[in-house]
Amino acid sequence: MLNPEKTTQSILKKFETLSDFEKRKIVFWYDKDRTADEEGLAHIRGALAEKGIKLHILHNNFFATKKLLETDDTTSSYLIYSGEAERDPEANWLLDIQLYSSRFENSRISDIKSEFEIEGYDLDRFLDKHQQFFASKKRVTPFNRLYQKHWKEEEFIHGFLAVLSGSATTDLKEIVRKVLIDSLDESTNTAWEEITKFEFADDFWDMMHRHFGYQPEEPTLKKLFLSFIITHITRNTNLDLKKYKAYSNSLSNECEIFIRSWMDNSRDSTVFDEYCEQLLAGDSTLQKYLVNEIQKHEVSKYIEAESLDLFDKSIIRKIAEALQNGKEDFDTYLGWITNRKTKHWYSRFQNIYNSLEYALKLHQFAKEFDATNISEQNLTKFFRNYTERYYLMDYYYRKFYYHYDKDKEKEILKPTKDLVEKLYNNRLLDKLLTRWSQLITSEMEGRWNIELIDRQDEFYKLYVKNIITRNDKDKIAVIISDAMRYEVAAELQEVLNKDTRGTVELKCMAGSLPSYTKLGMASLLPHDRLEYNNQSVFADGISTEGTANRGKILEKITKDSVAIDYDELMNIKRDEARERFKGTRLFYIYHDKIDARGDHFASEHEVFDAAEDTISDIKKIIEKLTNFQILNNILITADHGFIYQRDELENVDKVETGGFDKQQIIASSKRFILSEQNVDLMNVHKFNMDYIIKSGQTMFAYVPQADLRFKMQGSNKNFVHGGAAPQEIVIPVLKYSYNKTADLERKGIKYGKVGLTVTNASRKITSSPFSINILQTEKVTDKLQPRRFKVALWNRDGNEFKVSDEKLVIAESSSDEPAERQYKVTLTLTGEVENKFYYIRLLDADPTEITKDIIDPIPFEVDLLIADDF
Repeated sequence: MLNPEKTTQSILKKFETLSDFEKRKIVFWYDKDRTADEEGLAHIRGALAEKGIKLHILHNNFFATKKLLETDDTTSSYLIYSGEAERDPEANWLLDIQLYSSRFENSRISDIKSEFEIEGYDLDRFLDKHQQFFASKKRVTPFNRLYQKHWKEEEFIHGFLAVLSGSATTDLKEIVRKVLIDSLDESTNTAWEEITKFEFADDFWDMMHRHFGYQPEEPTLKKLFLSFIITHITRNTNLDLKKYKAYSNSLSNECEIFIRSWMDNSRDSTVFDEYCEQLLAGDSTLQKYLVNEIQKHEVSKYIEAESLDLFDKSIIRKIAEALQNGKEDFDTYLGWITNRKTKHWYSRFQNIYNSLEYALKLHQFAKEFDATNISEQNLTKFFRNYTERYYLMDYYYRKFYYHYDKDKEKEILKPTKDLVEKLYNNRLLDKLLTRWSQLITSEMEGRWNIELIDRQDEFYKLYVKNIITRNDKDKIAVIISDAMRYEVAAELQEVLNKDTRGTVELKCMAGSLPSYTKLGMASLLPHDRLEYNNQSVFADGISTEGTANRGKILEKITKDSVAIDYDELMNIKRDEARERFKGTRLFYIYHDKIDARGDHFASEHEVFDAAEDTISDIKKIIEKLTNFQILNNILITADHGFIYQRDELENVDKVETGGFDKQQIIASSKRFILSEQNVDLMNVHKFNMDYIIKSGQTMFAYVPQADLRFKMQGSNKNFVHGGAAPQEIVIPVLKYSYNKTADLERKGIKYGKVGLTVTNASRKITSSPFSINILQTEKVTDKLQPRRFKVALWNRDGNEFKVSDEKLVIAESSSDEPAERQYKVTLTLTGEVENKFYYIRLLDADPTEITKDIIDPIPFEVDLLIADDF
């Protein structure tokens, strides 16, 4: 005995007080660990004797002891000492005496019970069996953080497993995820090594059976993971997986909640993905079987399945094949893509899905385009139709290739890419530009002018002059982005309306011809007269090339002006900007991403990336100007547009230039020749430049009809501009006005994100799964953005936690009809749910915002009439 004195004092304390019903004290001490030796017992006997207490040794003398205490000596207090473990109740002759007696313990078990304030003896055998767990502080410390008083055996096992798996909670689903994340191979799984070391493997598998319905003959971690996958597929599809029926767990609700919480976990979902890939790669039989079963069914039969990427691959393949086979059920295919946006593997295939979405929209557009037969009878109507509808063909084409180029595995999209290319070039662009050229020929008669359409060289007079001259205070900025064609500006309008407080109006002008940088930039500057001098364009005697010269031209109008490049502006800090631009009323800001990349052979295929960058850059400029409180009124325009076609053109699409005298050519590219020479050529439009050049110089602009190119040296073939196509000469003008929140409210403009409400007539849940009906209360508009949100049922009594799985929903309908803005969300209850009130919560899923309730949590009463999984 390490400390006889301390042990003796602890024993004596047991005898200090008598209860009202006690006349003496009997204390039992089962010292199975033999902590008391003969010397120690002698010490204790003497100390007890001094207090009139007797020590009796219990060893194979149960009858004698019982006779002693109940017949021979019924008045003395006794310490009954046994050096053995307590017998089971049915074999314990002294149980009736023990029930009204006290107990003394001097063992590791007593220490554990003392530390965790465990009363009574119900857990003694259990704690004795697992006392090795408590032998290390590195296990006891985290266990202490989890432990709650009055735990039973099962809660203790949950606690043990939580510590051994590294889980921060005793929630079984979290424990299982932690175990599986370590490894599906038991030999390399450190958590499993600990679980088996402390003899909890049987307990773990028993819990898998009771909580998930998993009960194979020889359970393994890999089989357990597979069972979750198969159960999810069986639950969410019509696939009949007979060969893997044994892996379909009986408690599918719990399995569904478990697998969904793992897939949705931002930290651990990558491991889930790796396991799924390993599962299929390591078992070709499984993969072939699942692929075969999927192919037997329509997409609608497995559209909700998301545990394996095989379902996404199948849907992608079905859409691609439908396009290849000329099927035109475009809304159905787009619906599939919309559905997959909320599914687990969407991010992996996002670029492929986006490419297919824009390919489908391009085909949809083509079908409508063919039906209209572009019957416009004049250029003015054609021009306006391009700004209202036809520009979408260029937008869909650009967005397809933007996402196509981003995806690393293009093989599945190559047939679709070929379809898009042929559709855009042969059916759309060719048809559009052929009709456009016919109207030019019939209407213009050699003079560039589109009736009733504003001209680019009148930009300053139309949009800027009035603001600068009406008083000496108003300010305006003009952002000129080189080669930002109309469809890019249309997307920019949408982005600015949604992402800023400003309101944006999109207008247009007919660009100057030829549609190239020198003339386009000159046209946008204030001027009375433009003229050419040594291939440069001059405005009222000043060269329009370079930011410095353009600044000089602006200063002639007002000293309170500045011309500045994008990079210089963005490098200026807030205080410096306020000081430098103090009093400045007119800004011309020059941005060049699209033309800079498109005009070089090495980077021309990056032009659609440049378009995306342009939208982002211009948004940054506007945020800087408004946030720095420099000014609130901004115009965004371009010098010209462009045509881009991915595939190389055939020589048949090129116009010979042998008829030109090179000495008389002022400027040229594949899409125009500016020359002092007057010649007539087949398949070429000729315009007298006196429509814009008022210096008396004689020169002509020659542009190939439709999308033809001049045959000349130069590496650029796919990205061109300079011609008269709508893509080149429809010049956007975005009018941006910054609004404070109060301004928007005063104007009655709704902004932010669309509203939501729950429309269930009954607020009672009587079965699982159950449905929640959600209405998007407003349609998506320029200023009202779509909303991504998560739906789940929550417990709010004390600690908040989910009692169902959680579903992601995207409310993005722009329909005027409320019936088309409804979303039905199916949720599954956890096994721990009780019949009481819980709350449906709609939480904003925008990663840039703090998670918050979109509406007040709504109480729903759970009243399960018939248990299923539970």
